[in-house]
Amino acid sequence: MDHFSLDPHFSFMMWNPSGGLLSDTGKPFVIPLAGLALGTALMQIEKYATTGKLVLYFGAQSFMNIYMGWVMRTSITVPAGTIFHGKALEADLTGCPAGFALTAMQQVISFIVFWFFFASAYFTPYRYTPKKLNSWFEVFCVVIFGCVFALNIALNNFSLGYISIAVNLIIRSCLPLSTFLSQQALAVVKLYPFKPCRAKEISLMIVGVICAGVFTMARLLGSQASGKESSSGNMLLGVGMCIASLLCGSLNLALAGVLGETKLNVYDTVAYMAIPATLFLLPIALSYEKQVPGQWPVVFGKTEMTDFEILQGVWTVNKTTILWLCLSGVFSFIYNIIQFSIVHTLSPSATAFGGNFNKAALIFLTLLLPFLRVHELPGPPYIQVIWGAVIVNIAAFSYYSYLQILAKREAEKNKDWEDESEDEDSDSDEETTESNGKY
Repeated sequence: MDHFSLDPHFSFMMWNPSGGLLSDTGKPFVIPLAGLALGTALMQIEKYATTGKLVLYFGAQSFMNIYMGWVMRTSITVPAGTIFHGKALEADLTGCPAGFALTAMQQVISFIVFWFFFASAYFTPYRYTPKKLNSWFEVFCVVIFGCVFALNIALNNFSLGYISIAVNLIIRSCLPLSTFLSQQALAVVKLYPFKPCRAKEISLMIVGVICAGVFTMARLLGSQASGKESSSGNMLLGVGMCIASLLCGSLNLALAGVLGETKLNVYDTVAYMAIPATLFLLPIALSYEKQVPGQWPVVFGKTEMTDFEILQGVWTVNKTTILWLCLSGVFSFIYNIIQFSIVHTLSPSATAFGGNFNKAALIFLTLLLPFLRVHELPGPPYIQVIWGAVIVNIAAFSYYSYLQILAKREAEKNKDWEDESEDEDSDSDEETTESNGKY
């Protein structure tokens, strides 16, 4: 393997004076960073504090999606022309498709960051004490949640090494239907209460899922029509992993109702779940061999590799890429704190609606802005099908979220009315008792 020097333009050096944020690498991050800055500024103004939180949430979620897509898929690990085993790379070696190993690394780094926070705040008025687990059942809940959550994130990271952000997001937008079906399946075996079946909501979810399928098929057929058979094969693998991630996410939400709430905040989650999640992912990262995309077979002489072997190879050819992988753990910890804060200061339904809006906005931006794309968009008729599927998918799930908000408001109103009725009945009973006591 010949020695090479890494050009700053082939790395995440978007802060360099010559390129700055206008470099090709930095351009995708302009919108998320602007969202973070604007959201933070708006939060300082009481009148616009709620708007600021939603904008901050958009910036944080968009940044994490773009960053993970970049580090897993599009960052140039080794530039084209580098000589390996007497043969020059015909195309850039990009990303680091090691989703399981990366997720385990993120858990470990988040755990280390948590302990830095815990130690630094221990002797201050802001001292933090993790919630005590009072039973073996709560320990069991934490282990189950940790493993399923880790598998959800790992499969999602895995998929980002093979598919674009837009495909990933539109598949994950189908979470409401898969969660609903998981809950109903658990209800059949009496592990979860049946959810009400409202025809309009179910129809909207089905329409959204069909559009996601149409979008994905159009991307696959467009890739095949352009003569990129290997690209379409890798995309199919990525789609499969993304769907598996979606199912794990649904299972995670459904298990929350079955196993009970442990009332853990983001710091408790990191403190208790990081170790079981890491131990769960390590055997997969060390033993599961998968097809590697792009020019990796040329570099390592293998078409299938484990995540651990890929990490070893990346460390050999570009240690800077490992740095960006490690930073993803820090960013993940910060993102979870922002998300947790938003959930607890706004209503959960408003946060869910904000999350759906963020996905929709990022999908549109990916289709509109060339520098956010992994590959060029396919030509007609596939591009027209893609746009139609995206618009209908977003409209369906947005209206579904709106109906959920209305249903929750109606339920809260009915609950308040019932409480008032009970208070009036109680007052009436007291008056009757007092009257009877006078005779």
